[in-house]
Amino acid sequence: CYNHSNRKGQLLLPANNISGGFFMTITTYDTYTLSAEEELARCPVFHVDQFNWGGSYRPLTTGRLGFLPGTGFLLEMECQETDPCCTYTQDNDPVYLDSAMEAFFCFAPQEAEPLYLNFEMNANGAMLACHGRSRGNRSPFAEELRAGLLCQAKVLADRWSIRLTLPLTLVQALYPDFAPETGSRFTCNFYKIKESKGLTHFASFAPITAPEPDFHLPEYFAHAQILELPPA
Repeated sequence: CYNHSNRKGQLLLPANNISGGFFMTITTYDTYTLSAEEELARCPVFHVDQFNWGGSYRPLTTGRLGFLPGTGFLLEMECQETDPCCTYTQDNDPVYLDSAMEAFFCFAPQEAEPLYLNFEMNANGAMLACHGRSRGNRSPFAEELRAGLLCQAKVLADRWSIRLTLPLTLVQALYPDFAPETGSRFTCNFYKIKESKGLTHFASFAPITAPEPDFHLPEYFAHAQILELPPA
């Protein structure tokens, strides 16, 4: 049976394939179907507050994810951080060396070695976007798949934010069996990172128990499902 924890949206499930224990915590997140982009503000807030490898610098990072039929997935993330490091300006630059917010998705988590997508964004709006089945096997998206893949960044005095549009055309090109409808399931995780020296930090939405910082572990992704948005 499932053991519900006090932290919203977590389950304790068997995990024979993960060393160090028989059980692991599974975080869940409900993704609602939107009729307009403005309804994203009604989606539940997730908190990127799992500093799995310690560290004293812990900026508050939150976000929301929704699904807009005919368009794709809409993601907003915000970090309460002043003067974020943002040296990289081009897409597919190593923005994880800057202050970055990230989103990883897998739309076929039932596979033994699933394909997953990573989107890593800095305050300049530069985005590292790749797909593959492991950390050492990543490929940038072909130009035709990037159509509709949009990243916008906004910097204010005390915070910065990103907005990502993940087009359904890209998702279904890589996952032809994924049908986005009420009850459809996928996995995801969201991150805050600065890998270079000076205010180095690694945070995730769903907790990770690996001994060293590593976000490329789809077995720790949160379990998500698409639901109908409740009436206002």
